[in-house]
Amino acid sequence: MTAPGHTRVAPADFWDARILGWEESRYGSAAVAPGLLEGIAARASSSLRFRLHAAIALLAPHVRGRRVVELGCGSGLLAQPLMALGAAGYLGIDISPVAIARARERAAASGADVRFAVGAVAELEPQGEALTFSLGLFDWLTAAEIDRVFAAGAAGPYLHAVAERRGSIQQLGHRIYVHLAYGRRTGLAPRYHAIGEIVAAVRRHRALPANVFRDPRMSFGVFVTDLPLPATKLPDPIGGVAGQRR
Repeated sequence: MTAPGHTRVAPADFWDARILGWEESRYGSAAVAPGLLEGIAARASSSLRFRLHAAIALLAPHVRGRRVVELGCGSGLLAQPLMALGAAGYLGIDISPVAIARARERAAASGADVRFAVGAVAELEPQGEALTFSLGLFDWLTAAEIDRVFAAGAAGPYLHAVAERRGSIQQLGHRIYVHLAYGRRTGLAPRYHAIGEIVAAVRRHRALPANVFRDPRMSFGVFVTDLPLPATKLPDPIGGVAGQRR
């Protein structure tokens, strides 16, 4: 709900103003984060960096020879790594024109054969047998939009990272940060999901199982996927990783 006296900011405008700095502060150096509050948040983002590491590890055995579609791709930080793993093609879709412009610049510089498009989930077309994935996008979607994601990707595999609704200190801290940093000013805030509701959305469109991957290193982040889960614990990442929102 938007606070009295405040106008709800359009999501595209919100991410246009925020996405590039957000990516750099969360996945780059905390020193670039503007202000004390963002600096603290950036230094507490190890769970997001591990989430990216885990996503690549879970996707790696399954992308070779397959078209990949990333929803909420931001500035395309995952395009080149997935192409290097053997993906047949990559399409990144994001609501932010600023993010997509930066993604196209990066792709042109790298020479990777990838595509990017500005688009909203409400306009998402069926993606055939492509592997669809997202990292945190569901936290900004309505139940109807989540349902559309699974409908559009029903013919191919999927991997989506969501924020699980929990009564934890970490999540309480996140709620406070969101309220102080931008929620009370913009009227926008991420959602925390009951995983049973996500699984129910999956099963409306496919018979394949919905596997749930949890790791304490992701704090309250969870992957829901039909890909097989690893039999052993994922190792810690070596060196830095580029990342994804939100």
